[in-house]
Amino acid sequence: MDKLRQALFFLTVLCLLMPSYAEAQQTKITVLDKESKQPVSYAHLKIEALDGSFQRQAITNEQGKVHTTVKSKSEVTISYVGYETLHDTITPGKKVTYLLKPSALDMEEVVITGQYTPERTDNSIYKIKVLDSKKIKMKAANNLRDMLASELNFKISQDNILGSSLSLQGVSGENVKILVDGVPVIGRMNGDLNLSQLNLNNVERIEIVEGPMSVSYGTNALAGAINIITKDHVRDNLEGTINTYYESVGRYNIDASVAFSRQDDSFLFSGGRNFFDGYNIKDTSRNVQWKPKEQYFGDFKYKHAYEDLRLRLASRLFRETVLDKGPPVRAVNTDEGYYYYRARDGYYKTWRASQKASLTGNISNRNYVDLSFSYSFYRRNKEVYQKNLYTQEKKLVDNPDDLDTSTFHAWQFRGTMSRNKRDTTRLRYQIGYDISMESGRGSKIEKNNQTINDYALFASLKYRFFDNLLVQAGSRLAYNTQYDPPVTPSLNFKYDISEQFHFRASYGKGFRAPSLKELYLSFQDLNHDIRGNQNLQAENSDNFKVSGVFSRKTEAYGFKIEPDFFYNSIENRIGLIERTELNNSGGQVDTSLYYSYQNYDVYKTLGYRIRFHYEHKDIVGFTLGYSRIGRYNEFAKGLSNGEDYVFSPELVLKMRYDFTPFGTQFNLDYKYTGELERYQITFDNEYVKYTEADYHMLDFSLNQSFFENKLDVVAGVKNIFDVNNIRTTGTTDGVHSGSGSSRPVRWGRTFFMDVSYNF
Repeated sequence: MDKLRQALFFLTVLCLLMPSYAEAQQTKITVLDKESKQPVSYAHLKIEALDGSFQRQAITNEQGKVHTTVKSKSEVTISYVGYETLHDTITPGKKVTYLLKPSALDMEEVVITGQYTPERTDNSIYKIKVLDSKKIKMKAANNLRDMLASELNFKISQDNILGSSLSLQGVSGENVKILVDGVPVIGRMNGDLNLSQLNLNNVERIEIVEGPMSVSYGTNALAGAINIITKDHVRDNLEGTINTYYESVGRYNIDASVAFSRQDDSFLFSGGRNFFDGYNIKDTSRNVQWKPKEQYFGDFKYKHAYEDLRLRLASRLFRETVLDKGPPVRAVNTDEGYYYYRARDGYYKTWRASQKASLTGNISNRNYVDLSFSYSFYRRNKEVYQKNLYTQEKKLVDNPDDLDTSTFHAWQFRGTMSRNKRDTTRLRYQIGYDISMESGRGSKIEKNNQTINDYALFASLKYRFFDNLLVQAGSRLAYNTQYDPPVTPSLNFKYDISEQFHFRASYGKGFRAPSLKELYLSFQDLNHDIRGNQNLQAENSDNFKVSGVFSRKTEAYGFKIEPDFFYNSIENRIGLIERTELNNSGGQVDTSLYYSYQNYDVYKTLGYRIRFHYEHKDIVGFTLGYSRIGRYNEFAKGLSNGEDYVFSPELVLKMRYDFTPFGTQFNLDYKYTGELERYQITFDNEYVKYTEADYHMLDFSLNQSFFENKLDVVAGVKNIFDVNNIRTTGTTDGVHSGSGSSRPVRWGRTFFMDVSYNF
């Protein structure tokens, strides 16, 4: 009897301990590609108990593995872009491997820009567009300008000294936040960043959010954010790429990268050189419209994985030299008694560098952190030489206006903590801080040295009222050393009408403080005279956006229909205004190249976009998009453009065809940009209307892979319609166009070839 009692006692204790033991056990899951058997990194797992007692989210690491605690028998859902979603049932304490089947019909991707944690695009409360590495490769895009030129709602402007700039939803690039791995890019000339300086040689994807992101990213994010995500994970112990690019206009590029991993550590090195020989429609032998350019760049990234945390260190270096060759001028050598030709040549040298350290991941079952520190450096040097074209000797000129070096430093401390566990409370939140400090030094900067700092706290709450209604409210509170920023709120809705139809609506308020360049920098070269204004006021904006997504996927095909509507209103908009300067006797002087920053009163944009995307198995891809953007200017003292809105259309067509038997892919990329009316106000409070003609762009490329995708060749034709300059009417020589009758767009029809080898 005593033995029976002892047995019953131990059996009872064992039964009581078993649940807690099972609860403490970890389930080990590995996710692999079904065809290549390679790990699927950053796959998304949703684990939900069959009895509804708990729900958990997880992300696989670089080896495609995740360890998670499962309390009871549960359903697991595994998803990742480019793969079919997998469903299964798992039990606590098991070790299981899942094979995901590749699928071109899964059109959703995982994004991080503006998110609490990495999120699929269909689950994100923001409408996010992703341009992945395959699209970059097929377009043979060397820089951000090449990639965005054919995208809907983007308009690229070209200045052959200052570089290329953009507008988004009709709002200029000063109000678009551009980041590389979350680090803001500094060095805006004329208010815009030079997109051709942002290389894409080591980029995994580009994430684009249209609409104000001021709560998350502060100033310069009125119109949206563009985040360039570089590669940082290694699937094999050692891998590398060598890439060469040739374009018949005179572009010769080469770059290489090597990456290796050892247990929880991975290293990546990349670098290269881009060279452009210069181009002119008519051979002038020396002075050309598209200036010769040489770029050198290099990246280093290190990552250490510790359980659910990732430590990353990154360094980026960039150097560019642009040569502006002046026209030959006849001169006489009085000592030797002969005639010769000389020219004034301008050299514009740019240095960029950025360093970043970050820590991301789960610190508990409920909390996800993203902490980072970054330092960015930018310097632009201008030198003008007098060159003897007979002896080839050159001498630095003595005029101080022809010599200039401006240097900028920026430090950023940023951190967020987010509730990561999506349980039955339906509530998630994010709190964060954002400290930005920028300083500028140079002879053309007021008092030779200026500083502007911004300190901000931001927070948002995300609540799921019903299974299909998600609401997010956020706000940013900031202190600026130059301005008194307002509280910037935002409100977002996402309503899932069905599994196929998603509806989003948002309102956001934006704030943009004038930059150091707009306030203090005077910029002069052979073609420009731009002067800062210390009396500028900050910009404030309101943005409304409504968008929908209807999608359908079957085993044979998948498609999306995406309509968008938006409205932007910016008060105290900052722009360049032609100024009138008086000489000592009170008479006017020539001011055709003299511009100063001033505040407009109100600038508005209103428009819509509709996009249709279709995929048929792994063979055909088709995208058709149309947008219409209206612009309205209301200048100081009641001046306006005289109409409510002036509209301009855009049309985009992209086609892809995979010839599977030979592994060949064909791509066609077309964009129509409609006629655009612009308005410029003078310092005398007179506004000038001018019109840019419409134009068509068409690119074609062919991709062929060899030796099991180790050798990849992309060849084709860019700018098939041979567009060079577009006609402008109703204006005189200006800061952007350089001519009252035309504006540069592209450098005509070219042939290209891109060859890369992967090992």
